[in-house]
Amino acid sequence: MRLLIVDDGHYVVEYMKHLLDWNTFGIDQIETMTNSIEARDMLTQNHIDILITDIRMPEVSGIDLLQHIHQHGLSTKVIILSGYSEFEYAQQGIRLGALDYLLKPVDKDDVEKAMSKAINNIAKTRPAQSIVWENFDGLAFLLSLLGHNGTLSKEYEAYTTFLGGRHFCCLKLEGFTQEQESVIKYAVGDKLDRLVWATGTRLTAFIPEEAAGELTIKLEQSVVSPPVLLTDRNMTRQIFYRFFLNEDVHSEDFIAIFNHSPSCGDGESAGHIIKKYDHIRSRKQKVIFLMEIIRYVYLTDKDRDTTETVDWIFNQLQYPDELSSTLMERVSRITNNKQMSIQTIIDKVQTYIEEHLSHGLSLDELGKVAHLHPVYFSKLFKQETGENVSNYISRKRLEKASQLLQDSELRVHDIAQMVGYKKNQYFIQLFKVEYGVTPYQYRRNMIHQ
Repeated sequence: MRLLIVDDGHYVVEYMKHLLDWNTFGIDQIETMTNSIEARDMLTQNHIDILITDIRMPEVSGIDLLQHIHQHGLSTKVIILSGYSEFEYAQQGIRLGALDYLLKPVDKDDVEKAMSKAINNIAKTRPAQSIVWENFDGLAFLLSLLGHNGTLSKEYEAYTTFLGGRHFCCLKLEGFTQEQESVIKYAVGDKLDRLVWATGTRLTAFIPEEAAGELTIKLEQSVVSPPVLLTDRNMTRQIFYRFFLNEDVHSEDFIAIFNHSPSCGDGESAGHIIKKYDHIRSRKQKVIFLMEIIRYVYLTDKDRDTTETVDWIFNQLQYPDELSSTLMERVSRITNNKQMSIQTIIDKVQTYIEEHLSHGLSLDELGKVAHLHPVYFSKLFKQETGENVSNYISRKRLEKASQLLQDSELRVHDIAQMVGYKKNQYFIQLFKVEYGVTPYQYRRNMIHQ
């Protein structure tokens, strides 16, 4: 699904873009815009599933965008951003069909709730989607059938509905040739050939029943499963796991493993997932668990390799304990990459603070360093460090002061100026609160140690 974030403040759109793990909600494309006129054009020319927009913007407001969506009969769901003084505008937005409004500065939990509401609304109201075969990812479609998470299933619901009236079979062929692969792809057609995968010396596929009958005659070495309707998800899983992984699975197995399996993008560390895996005893549940990890990695990893994923599913999943370490390392890498951009911002600002303690260090100044709106930067800093910006600055100033008191003969007044305190008495007061003694007593104590 596609999300569009519109606000005339560059800091706001950057903050919103990094606020959540959008993959959790099935968002695989995020567009950000500060020009609301261009945003209006994008809504018309491109399918946007969800719009998060500021309510007050020059030239074209959030209300204007809502009216544009209404007038053009677009299915885009809208979440409004507004300030306290714009409550009446927000009410007008709700009357025009906005699903929710969020007060600035935006709270992460509130955004998650609003997004959940939007996703649920899309699921209930969206008519059968037209089939766009150019976007069809056969492997993602397979994982949507096998996984317990519903987000990917909704994304591929139109394909499932379209194909649901036909019976499909699993196929495998050991030691295949390129010519045999071409025969199979020709038999299934140029749309469904994306459900044919070569992995090592084995060729695997999901093929229509009528093609299966023809292929078993042409390719005597091929093996096919009993036919199944793809709309029967439980039976599809049963056939797949039995045919490819030699496991008899049932719906209750997925219910049992549900509490173990990580949801896509839930922020769990690889360490937590390993602990969960280590508590699983049966091979069957290990295989189900790791299939969910594979689904998560395939959805989330921007550097994913389809060939590698196919190898995991059809070859390495036969040996779950060996595959688990590879998958946990990949989950760890994904988690670290997600945190890296935010942590880089925090590290950059912390370094700036420590190098500019004599400055005023206002939120405006730090917001410019972070390229974020000051209010949003303040919330992000507290969220990531657990400490208010002002407390961090004060702590670093007093740490620097204590160091100068020990290592130099500078006057207390000069040290106060060097760490950003214009009023000597205020500095002495803060220092005593932090260290229990005045700067003069502190220096004497250090000398006599």
